Parts: sequence; C-alpha cells; structure tokens
Amino acid sequence: MTRQPTAGDGEGEVDLAAAHARFARAVVAIYVATAAVAVVLFVASLLTDLGHQRDQARATLLLETQLGAHHLGRHLGLLAEEVRRLGLRSEVDLTDQDFGPERALLNQSHGQSPFFNRGVAILDADGRVAWSEPASFLPRGDLPVDPALLVQLRRAHGVQIVPASRSGPPSSSAVLYVASPVERAGRVEGVLLGAIDLATTGVVDLASGRKTAGLSLATRDGRLLCPPGSPLAREGSESSPLALLAGGDPFVRDSQLAGEATVVAAAPVQGTDVALLAAVPAGRLYEPSRRRFLARLLPGLAIAALPLVGLSVLLRDSLRTFRAAEERAVRGERLRSVGEAASLIAHEVRNALNGLRMGLDLALPGDPGRLEGRQGEALRGLRQEVERLTGFTADLLRFSQGIAPRAVPLDLSAFATKVGQLFTPAAERLGVAFRTVPAEAPLDVLADPTLVHAVIANLVGNAIDFAAAGGAPSPTVEMQLQARQGRAEMRVSDNGHGVAEGVRPRLFEPFVTSKPSGVGLGLALSRRIARAHGGDLELERSAVGAVFVVTLPLRTPAAGGGAA
Repeated sequence: MTRQPTAGDGEGEVDLAAAHARFARAVVAIYVATAAVAVVLFVASLLTDLGHQRDQARATLLLETQLGAHHLGRHLGLLAEEVRRLGLRSEVDLTDQDFGPERALLNQSHGQSPFFNRGVAILDADGRVAWSEPASFLPRGDLPVDPALLVQLRRAHGVQIVPASRSGPPSSSAVLYVASPVERAGRVEGVLLGAIDLATTGVVDLASGRKTAGLSLATRDGRLLCPPGSPLAREGSESSPLALLAGGDPFVRDSQLAGEATVVAAAPVQGTDVALLAAVPAGRLYEPSRRRFLARLLPGLAIAALPLVGLSVLLRDSLRTFRAAEERAVRGERLRSVGEAASLIAHEVRNALNGLRMGLDLALPGDPGRLEGRQGEALRGLRQEVERLTGFTADLLRFSQGIAPRAVPLDLSAFATKVGQLFTPAAERLGVAFRTVPAEAPLDVLADPTLVHAVIANLVGNAIDFAAAGGAPSPTVEMQLQARQGRAEMRVSDNGHGVAEGVRPRLFEPFVTSKPSGVGLGLALSRRIARAHGGDLELERSAVGAVFVVTLPLRTPAAGGGAA
C-alpha cells in the first residue's frame, strides 16, 4: 500500500522550511556584515592610497618647478659670465668719451651672441644709459634700473641679476637685467647691462605655460613679473602664494585662483632675486590618482557584490523549493485527513447502499423492468443511483486506502478496445461519435485489469460528457493506442470546450473538477493508478478540446518470464 503523509511529516517539513528561511536570512546578514567590513577596510585603504598619490603629485609638481628654476638659474649664470667677460674687455673705456670701440663690441655681442635677445647697454657712473644696442632698446639718458643697483655693484664687485624697474612699461615686465660693473683701477666707472626677455627666450615657457602647469616669475618681495595676466596677481595679498616667496624656500600649497582650486609650487632661481612658480588646477593635477582610485574601487565593489547576488539567487531558489515542499506537506496532511474522513464515510455509505439494494431486491423480486408507468421508471432510476453511488464509494475507498496493483500480463490495446466498446451505446445516445484506434501490434504490459479498467472508464466517460456538452457540430471522442520509446501509450481526445486555464494547475488534485456534476476524484485516482504501475497520466496542450495521455512501461521478455 502506498504510504500516506502523516501529520508529523507535514509539521517536520513546515519546521524545516521555516528553519531554512531563518538560516538564509542569517547567512545573508552575516555575509552583508562581513562584506561591509571588508568594503570599508578596502575603501579606507584606497583613500589612504589616494592621499598618498595626491602627495606624490604635489611632490612631483614641486620637483618639476625646482628643476625649471635650476635650469633658468644655470642659463642666467651663463649670461652673467658673458657680461663679466664683456666688462673686462679693453675696448670698454668710459673715461675717453669715445664710444666707437664700445659700439663695435656691443654690436658684435648683440648681433652674434644668442644670449641677450632684448639688447645690451652701457650705463654711466650715475646709472643712466650712455649707449645701447639696438638704439631702441633703452633711450639714452634713461634710468632703467633702481639706483641702488650701483651701490650693490660697488659693494659686491660682481655681477647682479635684477628684474626691470617697477616704473618700466608693461612690455618689460618679463625682462631680467644682467649687470656687471666696469672697473678701472679699482673704481667703478659704469655698468655693462645685458637684457633677456624670458617671455620669448624659450628657457621657460611663460607665454602659454606647459600642458599641465601655468608658469610665472615673481620677485621675492611678491612682485609678479610675468605673465601680467596670471591669476596670482588677482589674489589677496595675505592669501597669495606670492606672500610666501620672502622666505626663500621652495614650497607647494593649495590655493584658490580665479575661483578654482589650484595647487601652486614655487622655487627660487639661484643667484637671482626672482622665483619660478607653477600653478595647476587641482582637478587636473589629481585626475590620474582619481582615475586610479575609481579603477580599483569599482571592480572591488563588483567583486564584493557578485557573491552576494549569487548567494541571494541560490537561497531564493532553495527557499522556493522549501516553500513548495511546505505546500505539498500541508496539502498532503489535508489529503490524509480528508482520506481518513472519506474512508469512514465511504464505509458507512457502502453499508447503507448494500442494505438499500437488498431491500429493493426483497421488496421487488424479479426484473424491475416488467413494471410499467411511473412506478417502474422510479425503481429503475433508484437502481441506477444505487449503482452510481456504489461505484463512487468504491473509488473513494480505493483513493483513501492507496493503490496496490495486482499486476498480470495484459495486452493494453486489446483490453482497452473491449472496455471502450462498453461506452458505445452511451456515446450514441448523446450523439457523440466514439472510435478506437488499436495499436498495430500487441502492447504487452504488467497491470491490474480492474485498476486499468477504472482509468479507461474515467477518461472515456469524461471525454464523452465534454464532447456532448462542447457544442461542436460533430462531437467526437477518439481513443488511440500505440507504442512509443519503450512505453505503451493510450491517448484519449475529444473536441469539447477543453479544460479551463484556471483548473489546469490543480487538475489532478482530489476534489478539483470542471464538471458541474463531478466530485473531482476520477482524474486524481487515475493518475495514482498510472503511477502505481510505473507510468503516468498527463494533459497535453491542444488547439481543440482535451487530450489525456496514459503511459505504462512495456513488458520486456525478461520481465514476462519473471511474472510467470
């Protein structure tokens, strides 16, 4: 006998499903907490690396600025040596008032030397221009430098590199003067002056700046030399990086220039009173580190999230399986209770029907068909109802007690054809064309004839009822038998209105039916019988009506010998 689910089974499965749900929630919570800690530590390490990368970018900017200042200082040192050499030439004599030799020397030095791209000039003892080459470089009698320069030259007896005077024209703001005293007999008689325009010399690109930095030159007292339009000149004196040049040390700092966050680096130019500054927008300077941060953060978050997604999917599928098992357990428990009640009811009804049949036989011995009129019709109807209820109670008992086939060798094709002939009169009475298509060869199976008879009767009877009520012009029911892939197959089809979509998912459950007068046991019992024989009963999709397919395993020669 097939084992029925018990209350303990149902409660166990329900408890197991609930435990699984709690376990799934705990696993997800633990993983999320662990992943959150790991992500926080990961992000913290990335932020530390980001800070380090930004410090490296600032240090690199400062180093590049120092290299630029060093390169500029070396270039200016070469200029100083050139001016010193010219000042020591014998042609330079300011006491004879004859500037012919000096003019030739200046013309040669300015015309052939690549050092001074702006011009050269001779200043007298008072610091005024005595001669310049070209003549348009400095007007004669002009005072191009601070008078204090002469004092410095007399004290230092060396070359001085100074910026242009504050009172000079804007076009001279990027000009540096290299001044060498002209000494004779230990006395300074004048000054030999060479001028270089840094905005056009190419030593440092002050006109357009580099691709990554805008370069500027300023004196150590905070005066911007070039370029004139630099945002450094528009910042407040207290917050401007120019205010930090007085210290004379290299530095790098964050600042706001023209409303934009900017990193400014400064380095003094050796041997001069000027400093080189580089200003880079913070967004541009830190862009590589930001890209590096995102390139590591996004894959890290994705790697952390992917296992969570996979775990969630697996747990969701597992939970869905457990819920289905829970529903089956609850349904099994309900069916067990219904089966117990149905068994008791069926026994009582069967006993009552047996007594009713015996009473009818005693009260009306012989053939009731001989009675005429309403009495005979009533008795015949009563006998039919007794037979119908007897069959129903038999099905109910069979369903509640389980299926235990007593299998014998059976030709399913011949057996089904004989059973089908019993329904021909009923089909003709309802106007339904019923035909059977037997298999081409015997379908040898091991089956219980009584149980298989119940299956065929149920399927054919339902098909005839649905075909008759379907409204088709030619109601038809067909039972076809054939062998397919090692199994015997019986296909019962009709052209009625088919099975409603709402009933299909639960069609083979007990007490589910779409027939107005049905109780819903026939299909559930038929499937149980088919599966008890190792086969199955399925409803196929069809364009018209309904198609039920019963399959049973074919009997092999070895199986046949064992049965015998």
